[in-house]
Amino acid sequence: MVDLGMKSEGIIPKEEFEESAIPPELKVGAKLKVKVISTYGQTILSYRKIIEEKKWSLLREIFKKKKRVKAVILKTIKGGFTVDVCGVNAFLPIAQVDMHFVKETEQYIGKSYEFEITKFDARKKNVVVSRRKIIEDEIKSALESITEGQILDGTVSRITKFEAFINLGGVDGLLHIGELAWYRVKKVEDLLHIGQVVRVQVLKVDKAGEKISLSMKNLSPHPWDSASERLPLGLITKGTVTSIMSYGVFVEFEPGVEGLLHASEYAWSNGGAALKRDVKKGQEIEVKIIGMDKENKKIALSVKRILTNPWDEAFRHYAPGTVVKGVVQNLTHFGAFVKLPEEIEGLIHISNFSWTKKIIHPEAVIKKGDEVEVVVLGVNPQNEKISLSLKHMQPNPYNKYEVGSIVKGKVVRTSDFGAFIEIEAGIEALVKNNRASSVEADNDRYVLKEGEEVEAKVTRVDIRNRKIEASIKKLEADREKELIKQYANQDSKYTLGEILFEE
Repeated sequence: MVDLGMKSEGIIPKEEFEESAIPPELKVGAKLKVKVISTYGQTILSYRKIIEEKKWSLLREIFKKKKRVKAVILKTIKGGFTVDVCGVNAFLPIAQVDMHFVKETEQYIGKSYEFEITKFDARKKNVVVSRRKIIEDEIKSALESITEGQILDGTVSRITKFEAFINLGGVDGLLHIGELAWYRVKKVEDLLHIGQVVRVQVLKVDKAGEKISLSMKNLSPHPWDSASERLPLGLITKGTVTSIMSYGVFVEFEPGVEGLLHASEYAWSNGGAALKRDVKKGQEIEVKIIGMDKENKKIALSVKRILTNPWDEAFRHYAPGTVVKGVVQNLTHFGAFVKLPEEIEGLIHISNFSWTKKIIHPEAVIKKGDEVEVVVLGVNPQNEKISLSLKHMQPNPYNKYEVGSIVKGKVVRTSDFGAFIEIEAGIEALVKNNRASSVEADNDRYVLKEGEEVEAKVTRVDIRNRKIEASIKKLEADREKELIKQYANQDSKYTLGEILFEE
């Protein structure tokens, strides 16, 4: 009941107050302002309207002067939040609560922040506030004071799959997973947690895009700076297999320092298959440092070079001409690979299969898995190659033919320039047309016919290219000279026909 100084008292209904709880300031004897609502019958007064008018008057003043106001986020509603601003429920759109997309809204409930009133309509009782605008202003201000290269302490405020946001005091910087450490980090959470204080270096300040890029790893020495000192060439050490590729495996010696063990460096023979069979991810392995490229941050490793080099042994044991047995491991269009007792492979080139036959594919002579006896032609330990030969198991049949020797054979084919006679299996001699005979042919294109048995004298032997040339004319002329010797003096200039005619 309120004494108005009138004949009758006025009354403030309890319904004005939430849950009918009378505010403590409304006590007997207290002086206050009230608003007359009705004088019909009993005088009805309102204390709440006076309070609300004060609140709205205060908000109007704050809005006009663009002042910031501290308020508490009460609850979530459709599209945003309800915020208690000086006792008035204002609307905070969800896009205005922070700088980033908000998925978990509960983290903001009950918390107090500074806001700016962006929309004010007392008549419609509509107030809209924004926290994002204040954050943007703080970011612009902070960007002016932050420079590239600067070292700052910040707090981890948010973590995503590939980055962490570091609060630098009014502005968040972005710390990418690749800038956490010099070595490969699988998850940001492996090194950071929300609330953690970290020291970072500013990499880049993008004032237009309002972004700050940060780095943690730049504040620690790069492990490659002294890698060559800790891992010198020739060092045999242990490392952990971190990844397995088709061409080899990567071995880590310390965080950020890895080397490649190529499949060809795992074993002296069949390194790829052996590596795939023996090595597993996470396994500790002993290796030898055989290469260091500090500029490109690459280390070449080897396992086989820790062991005895079988190629050095082969060079000592397999002198050219040595006969050795082996097993055919693989066939290609250019030859066959044969595994020798030292678990190394030698090559029989396609040209070393036969002295006389032209081999198109090795499979026509040998099969994979066959045990063969071959002759060593040469060993090159530097290039890890052994040249082998099948044909050298037999003497070169071309060696027995010399210029001046007489050969016999059958004409197997003819051409524009002559005829080929087979003087033994696989060996042919060419008789050119102008050397076919001293007797002129009667209107025939070819003097010699296929299937004809002939005898000729060898005039040229090319052992390397396996070519023999012979001449029937030369043989006839030489025999004619022999007959002349029998019937005339050696100095006679007569032909055999003239001598016989004279007789």
